[in-house]
Amino acid sequence: MAPADANSKMVKKASKMKDPIETFKCLPEMEERKTGNGETITFRTAWSTHLDNEMHEWLMDLFNRNMQQLYSQSQWGYDPVSKKNELQATTARFIIAYNSKGDKVGYTHYRFDVDFARPVVYCYEIQVEPTYQMKGVGSLLLHTLENLAKKTSMEHVVATVFAFNEKSLGFFHKNGYTTDDSCPDENQGLDYLILSKRIV
Repeated sequence: MAPADANSKMVKKASKMKDPIETFKCLPEMEERKTGNGETITFRTAWSTHLDNEMHEWLMDLFNRNMQQLYSQSQWGYDPVSKKNELQATTARFIIAYNSKGDKVGYTHYRFDVDFARPVVYCYEIQVEPTYQMKGVGSLLLHTLENLAKKTSMEHVVATVFAFNEKSLGFFHKNGYTTDDSCPDENQGLDYLILSKRIV
């Protein structure tokens, strides 16, 4: 079997798994699920198609509160219909974080994909409620994606980040992400970067 075919088969197999995060025990250990101020975070994992309307509304609302202004000033522009469709796609997978009171405080939207001939976990979004930012919730979500990539033999975790979003760039760099080989050259004049971390 050609490498491209093998990678595609691997991604398809991972995408069909009902709950690979639970199957492969990818979530942090209980003692590690704490924010900077000691609050324990719990998690729910789900396919987009298994989420109800209320959850989808919150996903979109948090995205808007955190990202609408950034998208509006980007070359892509802000397209709420496109983003809603992206969040509700059949291939979209989610990890949702909850605080000790059971309130939703953040999420990551990810997918298994073949990206530039590599099997990867692609991190489409990490969004955290403003009151829970800078407390470690985003890192817990990202580390879970890295564990998932390792357990499913995906080579990298990949993310696209606006070049002018210093907060997001700092977050990924702090967690060991560097410029991916597929990242546009700065001479192309694009306002986004592709970052990645090699896992296997």
